[in-house]
Amino acid sequence: MRVIVWGNCQAAPLGDLLRAPLARAGLDVVDLPPVYLLTRDEVSDVHALMPDVALLVSQPIRDEYRVPGCATSTLAGLLPPDGRLVTVPLVYYSGALPYQVTANGADGLRVNAPLTDYHDLRLLQAADRGETATDVLAGWPRAAPDDALRAHAAASLAELHRRERTCDVVVSDLVTAPDALFTLNHPNNAVLGETARRVLGAFGGDPASVAVPLREYLGGIRAPVEVGAPWLIAGEPVPWDVVITEHLAWYRTRPDVVRDGLDRNARRLADLYPR
Repeated sequence: MRVIVWGNCQAAPLGDLLRAPLARAGLDVVDLPPVYLLTRDEVSDVHALMPDVALLVSQPIRDEYRVPGCATSTLAGLLPPDGRLVTVPLVYYSGALPYQVTANGADGLRVNAPLTDYHDLRLLQAADRGETATDVLAGWPRAAPDDALRAHAAASLAELHRRERTCDVVVSDLVTAPDALFTLNHPNNAVLGETARRVLGAFGGDPASVAVPLREYLGGIRAPVEVGAPWLIAGEPVPWDVVITEHLAWYRTRPDVVRDGLDRNARRLADLYPR
């Protein structure tokens, strides 16, 4: 019998953490790419596996998300009568990284920023205003008021609470620990390990059987929390002046990404920088 762990970039680490404990119960975790990379044919291949799946561990994937047939409800409906579904929320929390966002291109697909993959609202604003790297660096960092930052952190945590209410596993108590996330959706191994333990417990397994490796699954890009600290990318420090210069030069070629990032995060900008 097989196990499918379904979701974004957090799914593969969870599957790896669950592999050994579930193997002792005769269950085999299937290796899959994140949902946002799957094609229609690959989703169809997953459908074909579902009658032999004993456990589906899934983030809540919407019916309309990217490829038809990838919704959690669709896969759950293909489980055998004795198959189990355990739902887990996406670990997504921007309380410690209030300026960090994702953005899409004109085609509606996510577009990563150069170097960091993630976009910074302050740099998106600067690009929209036509500012140069020299302009931005002269006043960097442009910090929001402390009360606005605290309010944003509380709102981000409340949103995670809201999303996890319909899930079998909760994670909101894990994300506010120091260094819990490297980026807004890349938790460290401590968070992933505890999430895997809770999934195993919800399935009736022994949470203590989850072993967490030293190598960080999602630590390839680490955003700085401290003011002025560099990014860490593939283990190497990258200072802000390099990031600012690269982003602004690239944004000149992608005004569609700038517009999307600002439009989709207009509420956050208004909250962080109230007039």
